[in-house]
Amino acid sequence: MGHLWYQFPKEILINAIGVQLSLDWLEKRFWAIAKQCSNIEGVCPLSCESVDLNCFLVDNNGFILLSKERNEVGRFFGEVDGSVMASLMKMGMYKKVSLYDYQAMCKNNHHHHNSARPLLSPFYVITALIRWLFSNVLMFLLDFNLCGLWHSDYFVDGHRQKKVEPMQPCDTAYPGFMYDSSIREANSLIKCGRCQKMFVVQQIPNSNLVLVVTQADCDCSRQYGSILLEPKEIKYILH
Repeated sequence: MGHLWYQFPKEILINAIGVQLSLDWLEKRFWAIAKQCSNIEGVCPLSCESVDLNCFLVDNNGFILLSKERNEVGRFFGEVDGSVMASLMKMGMYKKVSLYDYQAMCKNNHHHHNSARPLLSPFYVITALIRWLFSNVLMFLLDFNLCGLWHSDYFVDGHRQKKVEPMQPCDTAYPGFMYDSSIREANSLIKCGRCQKMFVVQQIPNSNLVLVVTQADCDCSRQYGSILLEPKEIKYILH
């Protein structure tokens, strides 16, 4: 994506120029290029076709554009391989930032802050049970056609209404990641118990993409969990 701007005496016009590519075409083209080696190197000792390697094309926000596994395309790289993503963050190649959503919807939690409530008289439990029975009987009568007791032609299959979680407007914060383009390549070893996981990261020139190649036969999921982009509700304390 390239950005062009033209300045006039009293106004500035900003345009964005982009190219829409087919994922299938890009995938075939990229893997074909990845197989090639320079004349100096000769035959490639390793290739992304090898079962010993995992290869990813990742954008500047850490999302997978291409992968050997189709179900990984579009997912956050830290969710697929938390060990390598954690190492890239430690190296400064990807930096974590906080993003905010001021138009989010959150579950309406009805938690009582008074911890003494469950210790009240047992009549509270009985009252709650009666309310539960009454609400279920009422729902049964509303869903049940009483006329069908006298006219069999009116019998229909009843459908129990699904319980819908109550939602309320809220503000949330969730993590985002930005690639530091000043770091063009990185490589390291990750100690994962009985094995060491090798990885290499290389920036693709004139783009916001990086090629990530990792060792496939070393599982680090026990030592490093997935890095998820889960939003968290912002709690405001009023004084």
